[in-house]
Amino acid sequence: MKHDDGISRRSFAALAAGGLAATAAPAVLAQGKTPVKIGVLLPLSGPLATLGNDVYRGFQMAQEWVNAEGGVFGAPVEFAVADVPSSTEAVSQANRLISKDRVKVIVGSYASSISLPASQVAERNKVIYLEQGAVADEVTKRGFKYLFRMIYPATVLGAGAARFVTDTIAPGCGLELSKMKVALLTEDSSNGSAIAEGAKGWLAKMNVNLVDATSYSYKTTDMSSMVQRYKSLQPDVLIACQYTPDCILFARQSREAGLNFKAVIGNGGGHNVGEYADALMDDVNGIFNAGTSININPAGLTPEAAALFKRFHEEHRRKFNGREPSAHTGMGFTAMHLLLKRILPDAGAMDTEKIRAAALALDLPAGSTIVGWGVKFDPKTQSNTRAFPTYDQWRSRKIVTIAPEPFGLAKPTAMPLPGWGKRGAI
Repeated sequence: MKHDDGISRRSFAALAAGGLAATAAPAVLAQGKTPVKIGVLLPLSGPLATLGNDVYRGFQMAQEWVNAEGGVFGAPVEFAVADVPSSTEAVSQANRLISKDRVKVIVGSYASSISLPASQVAERNKVIYLEQGAVADEVTKRGFKYLFRMIYPATVLGAGAARFVTDTIAPGCGLELSKMKVALLTEDSSNGSAIAEGAKGWLAKMNVNLVDATSYSYKTTDMSSMVQRYKSLQPDVLIACQYTPDCILFARQSREAGLNFKAVIGNGGGHNVGEYADALMDDVNGIFNAGTSININPAGLTPEAAALFKRFHEEHRRKFNGREPSAHTGMGFTAMHLLLKRILPDAGAMDTEKIRAAALALDLPAGSTIVGWGVKFDPKTQSNTRAFPTYDQWRSRKIVTIAPEPFGLAKPTAMPLPGWGKRGAI
């Protein structure tokens, strides 16, 4: 398989593992200044590669834009890239970025299972770790001084998905809460566990019948036993937290077995990426997702963010052969662009304490980024208090934001969800 820029996955992973620095704009390089080196730690190969490479595309775009505008401190931005296929490599690769590449800032890592050990290495070495997409609550519950997280915690995401079920899906499907049957299916990392915790809490509060809560390894190659269990239990609604390969596998095996739900809502991961739609074709239509969206209503953004939003979509399609950006690319861009355009310039130097102070001082209202978030890091947890989930639905094989206001582009539809092979008109 090849990336959209023509680099094979094997070749890219080899280059990334060797710490390849991405090329900066020639006009900036000509200044002869020492590059500003940023550590990048992502799963660029292995089972999480689809999502990791989506994030990296966002990093690349932010880097190229900033370099074209003069770089940081008048110097080009270079990436020292570490490919971390799973948690097993997280510690060694974080250590390499710090000891060999001498980075003062690491940006990563999408997956909570990777972020937890990697950020511990950064904390021990007093290196800033900017987490763009790992949602496990534990990531920011450890009292770390040098860790900042852009995204909301997993329990908030899980509770939000469950609330969407009770507030929107149940009435849309004509289901009474006391009689509705809900199943919860999550991968078994700290991310999936925390999302399950948040969902269970809300469903219990609303006295909804949770007929099954199953967790599994995202590395699984067979989900037929879960499909058969659901055929027996016949839940009305499925709340799921899955990565891309297992998400597609479950959907395909469900379709083969004729397993249907009145509604399905994912929690980011595999449910809001193009590969999911490519695999299911029209059968993706009508499925919901709670997470982050890059297909929001730009009218809800500040004028500066709206202009950035427009440019981001146009240039992503041009750079990646017509490919539409995923939410993960948008989150990657947001974190890296914020670092390079706001935090580092405000710090004035590649000094850890100054960078930390600049991050804590950042105060941007909702609507200030291309994903709709504002930015204000909690002084205790250093998690972004102005990040929030959005709610989407697949329409005509494209994912569209439906809530919250003012970012929604459409109203929810297709409740109950038509069966397999009957969703082409959604």
